[in-house]
Formats: sequence, structure tokens, C-alpha cells
Amino acid sequence: MIFSSLRAVPGPAVCPGAIGEALGWIAEHDVAHMEAGTYELQGQDLYVMIQDFTTRPAQDCSPERHNDYLDIQYVVSGVERMGYAPYTGAEAVLSDPEGKDITFYRDLEGESFVDVGPGAYCVFFSNDIHRPGCAAGQPGPVRKVVVKMRQSLL
Repeated sequence: MIFSSLRAVPGPAVCPGAIGEALGWIAEHDVAHMEAGTYELQGQDLYVMIQDFTTRPAQDCSPERHNDYLDIQYVVSGVERMGYAPYTGAEAVLSDPEGKDITFYRDLEGESFVDVGPGAYCVFFSNDIHRPGCAAGQPGPVRKVVVKMRQSLL
């Protein structure tokens, strides 16, 4: 998992090429005013979803993990609490929908949470279980950009 902000002063470390390019796309577009929906950048290998939703209590949000895609989750407005736990393979599976690149989990141990505000983002790889959509206190509105990137692009 990577947690950072597009507003941070650039440091000596840089994100791998495709991740950096996706973050550059977010920075170069007026995502605050774009219509919610899906935008293909490289077909199904790399695409962007702009979402508007209301956060929910953490217990109402399922932890998830993806095998093929990594997620870049960038908050445009509002505050979203995101959970994280390293994937060990010993977690209890809640559901694993056939044909979908998502597995849901229950009863996670060692989960940590971070409050992600405007300009901040998290990158979740296939060895990262994440719980998006959680309220940081009371439920509230969030606009978020989710970049779905095939990990083979790295």
C-alpha cells in the first residue's frame, strides 16, 4: 500500500511508470467537475471511475482484494476512511464472485485505518486487503477517482 497526496512536495522516490502516469492523468484533469462514470485510458488494462457516494460505518463496508488489478483511490472532496490489512492467505472469505476480480473478506485481524482527504490517495496492490467507503466519524459525501490498472502494466 502507498498513501500519499498529489499536493505533497515531490521527493526523491517516484512511483513506477504506469502509476505515475495515472496520477498525472488525475492531476491534469478537472476531476472535480467531470461527470461521474468510467473513462477508458487503455481499454480494460487501465481505466478511471469517477464516483460520488456517501460513506458508511466501517462495519457496513466489506474488506476486499483484487488479483489482477491494483487500485489507486484518490479523494477529490470529502473525507473517506480506508482500511488496510496485509493479505496473508489465511483470511476468512466472505464471497468470491465468479468471473469478477474481487474477493470479499470478513473478520480481519490487524486492520489499520487512514483518513483520506482531498488531494490524498492510496494505492492498493494484490497483496493489500482494503476496506473503502468508510465514514470518518459521521457518514458524509465523497467524490473519488478510482483508477483500475492491470498489475501487468507495472
